[in-house]
Amino acid sequence: MKRFISLCIALCAITVLTAQNQFTAQELSLKGDSAYMAKKYKAAVEYYEQAAEQGDAHAQYRLAECYYTKKGVHRNYDKAYEWSEKGAAQGNAGAQYILGACYYRGRGVKRDNKKAFDLFTLAANQGLAVAMQELGCCYADGIGTEINEQEAVRWFSAAAGQGLADGQFLLASCYYSGTGIEQDYNKAYYWYRKAAYQEHTQAQYFLGMCYYAGEGIDKNNQEAIKWLQKSLRNGLDGERAVMAREMLRRMAAPVEIM
Repeated sequence: MKRFISLCIALCAITVLTAQNQFTAQELSLKGDSAYMAKKYKAAVEYYEQAAEQGDAHAQYRLAECYYTKKGVHRNYDKAYEWSEKGAAQGNAGAQYILGACYYRGRGVKRDNKKAFDLFTLAANQGLAVAMQELGCCYADGIGTEINEQEAVRWFSAAAGQGLADGQFLLASCYYSGTGIEQDYNKAYYWYRKAAYQEHTQAQYFLGMCYYAGEGIDKNNQEAIKWLQKSLRNGLDGERAVMAREMLRRMAAPVEIM
C-alpha cells in the first residue's frame, strides 16, 4: 500500500511538471505579468524564471526588475545585472533601462556612466518613458555625455508627454527657470499641475508656490495652502519643507507635519 501511495505521488508530480512544460515561454511570461499586476510577486517570479530560462526577453527584463526592486525575491543586484544583460542583448527596452541603471549606480557591476548613457539612449529611442527621463537627466548633468540643456528638455518633454510624473516635474522646472528653453511660467504651472495630480510631492510644493506668488496662474492663497499642505503630508522634507511651513504661517494656515 505504501508503495502504491508513493507511486501515485510521483505520478502526480510528473503530471504537474509536464503541465508546466506545456506552456511556451511567452505564455509563462504572460502568466508572470498577470501575477505581477495582481501583486502576487512570488508567483510572478516563478513564471518569469521559467520563461527567462527559455530565453524570453520580456521575462528576463521583468526578472531583472524584480531582483533590482525586491519584488517577490530578496534584492540581488548581481542577478538583476545578469538577467537585464541577457534581455538587453535581445533589444528589450526595459532590460536596457535596468542594465543602464546598474551601470549608472554601480549595482552588480562597476559603475560606468558612458555605458549607462548608451543604454538609456537605446531604451529611450524605443519609447520607454522612464528611460527618456533618465536620458534627459544625463544631458542635463553631463552624465556619460556632454551637457546639452536643449536635449535634456527634448527628452523631458517626451517623458512628460507619456504621462510620467517625474518627467512632467523636470520639464516644468526647465520652463520655470528658463533652462534649455525660453522661460514660461504658464507652461511651468501647467506641467507642475500635471505632476502634482499624480501625487508628485515636489511638484505639489512648486504648484503651491505658483499659486502663492501668482506665477503662471492668478494668485490664490486657498489653492496655495491646499497644495503646500498636501506636499507636507506626502513627505516633503529639507529646505523646501521649511519654506512650505513658512508660507503657510504667512497665510495664517495650519501647518500639518507628518
